[in-house]
Amino acid sequence: MQAQSSRLCGFPAQIYNEEFFMYHPITHTYTCSCGQVVTGPIYEYVNVAQEPRLRYIVLAGLLNVISCPLCGRRMAVSRPIVYSDPQYNFLAYVHPHADAPAEARRLILKRLRSVYVDITRTQDTRISREDEEGDRVVVITPVQAKEMPPLKVVFGFDQLHELLNAILSPEDRSGKLVLSTRSRDTAERAQFFTIARKLALEMNCSVAVKDQPDEYTVWLYGSRRQIGSLMRSLTTTA
Repeated sequence: MQAQSSRLCGFPAQIYNEEFFMYHPITHTYTCSCGQVVTGPIYEYVNVAQEPRLRYIVLAGLLNVISCPLCGRRMAVSRPIVYSDPQYNFLAYVHPHADAPAEARRLILKRLRSVYVDITRTQDTRISREDEEGDRVVVITPVQAKEMPPLKVVFGFDQLHELLNAILSPEDRSGKLVLSTRSRDTAERAQFFTIARKLALEMNCSVAVKDQPDEYTVWLYGSRRQIGSLMRSLTTTA
């Protein structure tokens, strides 16, 4: 019996089994309009069982958005992703463009449906290898195939946000905490960021910064439960 596999560039067969294959982001490098060379992580596969904070980066609209450390300008890298949340039995292929033409949508749906059906019907043993072209190929077991939830195909991240907000429990929905200072002193701003980042790390939250001449702002993103705990902690400290 032939091995059933799926290329990661199309539809990764391992997306619902985080223990089998850890898929890491790629590093993207570009030159900002200010002249600064900037690098940042770009995700094609998001599994919130592996990295819970990514759920809230997605909901904040900051996934695959890279900020220039010199001028603060942001660049969004438009790329399809696979989003997996085993806790909520949620699996989606997300095309970045909500305005994708009808013909392009039909082709994407046809291809994904074919691959998904092939995967879920597999009867082969689990192996992992590389094909002749050097691409990663993953083969899954029948048990893994049966555990895969229905695949949703989403066009645009706004639609993904709507779907996630509909299934997440109230305490797991997205929350944010905004901290800011009007100090223009570089050292004070650096210290402010260090404190904010420490708070975020303690609660496994994510941090985003907006550095302007008149104001330095730090956003902390996480679940409402996490943000609530942070706010209580800050209130107690104060």
